[in-house]
Amino acid sequence: MLSRVADALYWMARYSERTETNAHILQVQLLNMLEQSGKENEYLDHWEAILDICASKEEFISSYEVIRVNPLIEYLLFSENNSNALHATLRAIRENARITRDSIPIELWELHNAFYLYMQQEITVRERPFPLISLNYFLHNVRKTSLTVTGLIEGSMERDLPFYFMQVGKWLERVEKMIRMILIMLEQQKLMASNLQEADGTFLLDLAKATEPYLRKHHQTYLIHVIQYLLHDEHFPRSVIVCLKKLEEAFMHIEEDHLTARFLALNTPLRALLTAINNIDLSTTSLEEAIFSMEERLCQCIDFGHTFSTIYHLYEPSLQS
Repeated sequence: MLSRVADALYWMARYSERTETNAHILQVQLLNMLEQSGKENEYLDHWEAILDICASKEEFISSYEVIRVNPLIEYLLFSENNSNALHATLRAIRENARITRDSIPIELWELHNAFYLYMQQEITVRERPFPLISLNYFLHNVRKTSLTVTGLIEGSMERDLPFYFMQVGKWLERVEKMIRMILIMLEQQKLMASNLQEADGTFLLDLAKATEPYLRKHHQTYLIHVIQYLLHDEHFPRSVIVCLKKLEEAFMHIEEDHLTARFLALNTPLRALLTAINNIDLSTTSLEEAIFSMEERLCQCIDFGHTFSTIYHLYEPSLQS
């Protein structure tokens, strides 16, 4: 397979996962606002956390100085200054799908193309700010399209190199996002001088799409128990340990010869990350130690992604038009 095809498939999968997760996170917060009659100043600490998870607070503050909800929503959805805005990632998905039309199901390209054109024609030209209900409807459609895409990939793609490069992109993006969410929640507890043992993890459960499966097994929503679940649960498909095992499985299909330099360069850090996640026990650590541990795991994950991209020549393109 040509490097440019592998590059496009890998980044299309990463952008797809990023888009779906960011759309879900924004929808969680918008629904909270709708329940509070759209009051802009409610949940500002939650909005700050969402900004940290979905983009860069420093970049936002450099342009807007203070955090207000409507400019923040505009920044996360449509700003040309935000490379992770939904508009930018949807554009990147469509461009990568166009490049790889010969390697993916034709319906997948048609779906990405049709949704991008819908966004251009119906959403980006509308007067701002959007009513919250309209925004919620748009985010619902983003997530619905993403779920359809996942079904198409799982149900119609052959299990060969194009599929596994997409799988690596998807699981790597999911691991990074989950660790980042946990880290940001822990840092918020530190700012609020909260006790880690008593803090509530309900908001993190909502952001991680874990509320229903978690509550089927557990009654308490203490943050420390929620984080242990998101890190270690063997049955929750978004837990860090499950994502890492899926990532390892996809990598093994790409690099079947375990004696190559490429295999050794990637397998060693991936095994180290799996071991480190398995060994995390927040019940015996302080808040500061938990933050440090999550920072280290996030760095390990990012380093693995950089090494994988370098070895297979997968260079992230600019998202700007």
